[in-house]
Amino acid sequence: MAKTIAISSAKGGVGKSTCTVEIANAIRNITHKRVLVIDMDENSSLGENIGADLATDKTIYQVLKAQCSINDAIQHHRLFDVIVGSKSLSKAPIEFIERDDVYLLADIISLINDEYDYIFIDNAPSRSVLLTMTEIAADYVVIPTMADSASIKLVYEMEEDVYKLVNSRNKESHAEIIGYILNFYRRSNMYDIAFEQLSDHIKDMPDPKPFIAIAKELIIASEVKTLKTAICEDYKSNPLARSFYDIAETILKRIGD
Repeated sequence: MAKTIAISSAKGGVGKSTCTVEIANAIRNITHKRVLVIDMDENSSLGENIGADLATDKTIYQVLKAQCSINDAIQHHRLFDVIVGSKSLSKAPIEFIERDDVYLLADIISLINDEYDYIFIDNAPSRSVLLTMTEIAADYVVIPTMADSASIKLVYEMEEDVYKLVNSRNKESHAEIIGYILNFYRRSNMYDIAFEQLSDHIKDMPDPKPFIAIAKELIIASEVKTLKTAICEDYKSNPLARSFYDIAETILKRIGD
């Protein structure tokens, strides 16, 4: 049965899609197991970054609307299998309004649970019904963030959202927040303060505590988007690739693989 991992943030521009691509690819390369990535973002940044077919009429939106099957929407990419996002996801707040709609993604994933070992979700960067779907569908959540105060504040707010679902009367989610990634890291007082804040934040949490990882800011992160590849695939000796491989190893250890 697949383990579902959400690389999740309610804020755009924190490198969420890049983290998803690199970690998913690194885990596929480490384990040689079956990996699927689902892009829940209306901007389809992840699909665009890897050169997936964005002109398709079989996206995660059509799957959620029961207009095509999840198997028909899967694209077999050299980095991993992927289901791309769609601009139509912008209509989610007015189209997915029934109480049970928040379970749609979890129900869909259950149909292919035995076909993959790891399923990654790249969520929409907003606190919307799509994020709630992601938090309900996920077994584990990793939160990428930048070091500014607004980004760190959203980390705490996202945690509260997950905990509310987990502790709700109906136990709507079983997701576990397993780590944070300080993205675009560079030596500065701001990043040092952010690292200290997160370290203080987790110190009173029960064991096993969430990990705090660092992904450095490097020019190559922009280059691979142009080349439609992953740093962990074609630039394995690069320092940023090594950072993501370390994060992938940490995640695998944390989820018991």
